Amino acid sequence: MSNPTTPRTPLRTLHPEDVRKTPGGLSLDIVLTPALRPAPRSVCKSSTSSPKTSADISEKLSNAATRREEVLQLRKENIDQKLAMVQNKKDEIVNKKATRTKEELDAKLKDSEDNKNLILKKTKDDVKAHLAMVELKMKDLELLTEAEKIARKIALDEDTMKADEKRSEQLEKRIKDIQEHVDYVKSVSATQEMKKKLYLAGLEKSMEEAGKRKEEAVAKVVEVAKEEEAKVEEAKLRREKEEKAIQDKMKAALRKKSGKVEENQANKDEMFKSKMKERNRRAELVRQNKLRLEQEGVEGTNLGPESA
Repeated sequence: MSNPTTPRTPLRTLHPEDVRKTPGGLSLDIVLTPALRPAPRSVCKSSTSSPKTSADISEKLSNAATRREEVLQLRKENIDQKLAMVQNKKDEIVNKKATRTKEELDAKLKDSEDNKNLILKKTKDDVKAHLAMVELKMKDLELLTEAEKIARKIALDEDTMKADEKRSEQLEKRIKDIQEHVDYVKSVSATQEMKKKLYLAGLEKSMEEAGKRKEEAVAKVVEVAKEEEAKVEEAKLRREKEEKAIQDKMKAALRKKSGKVEENQANKDEMFKSKMKERNRRAELVRQNKLRLEQEGVEGTNLGPESA
């Protein structure tokens, strides 16, 4: 028998002791409400008290069933509250991960675009500087070549110009040479201009191809980001299905456990009824024996004076 001075254990609201992230979802430890100690029964019973009636027994059984239903309802409410807390925590984690992934992808796309613009600008600047240097060298080479040819012709013509009879011929030859040199310079300039145009065309084509490759790379990055986002969404749906399956399994287990508890309580109530019937039967036998003994004592008292 329990000590009547011991306080009854109160009901405590269920809380998750620990929530952990695992590869399959969220893991948590559940602490159920501890068992309630039955109400203390009075130890002071009169030996001459009458046996309990069927109304008292029915009232006690009804009170026990009410308390049992209240306990089961509290347990169900606590489990639903805990599942709602776990669902909120899971949604918060998924939203944070999706936001962080989107920010990282945006930053990568921005960096890729900035790098592309910097590379194009640097390439254009390098090409312009190279072309300017090539043009400057060509001009210097042309002037140097022309000066050397004129110096050589002047040195050669100094001896020939001494003779007056050959002056006209030499002048004509010199003019012709100069004209040929001018034509040669024009030809070289045209050739260099054509090479310059071809080089610029090839460079522009290379830059266009490089731009296309950059765009393809950016498109691949975007595609990978979309695939990653789809995987995140798929994982989210899969976790939701797993969470729902776990909830259904827990509810089924709770219903099964509640059924067992009700069955055990019914068996206990049946045994209690049987014991009370047996106790009442024995009390009735004791009462009848007592009455019979009292009647026999009265009869013996009446027979005494008659025999005297």
